[in-house]
Amino acid sequence: MSRLLAAMGLAIVGYAMVPGCVIRVGPGTGGDDDSAPDGVPVPEEPAPDQSVEEPDQETKTPEELAEEAFMRGDPQELALASTKATFTTYALAGMIESLGLDPATLDEAALGELMTQYMPAAAEEADRWLSTLDPSTLPLGITPRYECTDEFGCAYSTPCKYAAWGTTLPSVKHRCFVTDCGDARCSTCPAWVGELLSHLAIRSWCAYVCLELGVLDGKPIAVGARGLSSLFGGFVGPICMAP
Repeated sequence: MSRLLAAMGLAIVGYAMVPGCVIRVGPGTGGDDDSAPDGVPVPEEPAPDQSVEEPDQETKTPEELAEEAFMRGDPQELALASTKATFTTYALAGMIESLGLDPATLDEAALGELMTQYMPAAAEEADRWLSTLDPSTLPLGITPRYECTDEFGCAYSTPCKYAAWGTTLPSVKHRCFVTDCGDARCSTCPAWVGELLSHLAIRSWCAYVCLELGVLDGKPIAVGARGLSSLFGGFVGPICMAP
């Protein structure tokens, strides 16, 4: 009995002296080391999304940028250039009609030569007429006219094709926008100009104002005249010269 009691006492003393063992399951708590016990995989957290979504940027053609520059141009400069382009083109068509040529002889090359030859004279008439006007009376807010494309087949925008006699084509990249058109009397031109136009050589006309490409604010660098042949039904021009 005494041996049994002694053995039990030693067991109690031994249990009290052995440190306790705690088994944890799952991620640890507290401290900086949150690693799982050996053999237990640690799930990887997804990396933060570092991509930055770029805003959509509209890609515009040089012609579209030139059209925007046209809208930002000086209203009075554009009004003067547009009015001169209209008068010059209409007067040019009237001058060619007044020559009394046989329309059957006016192929594209012949009509183009006549237009380049007589455009300086038509521009001089336009300048003389404009000198009698008060610039403040000219209509402002000139914009390219889609109606000319729909009604008369004018190209909405195009570069110069020929230079008027005694002049040269613009030395910079450019685009010409149609600002007026017609097949009857010009509403802003003097009456005598309309009396010359019989539509035998030129069926309809398109007037253009040309701008340099890549310039923020549209400044006219040329005016252009384009005519639709009564013979072969095709356009000639634009014939261009300085505004």
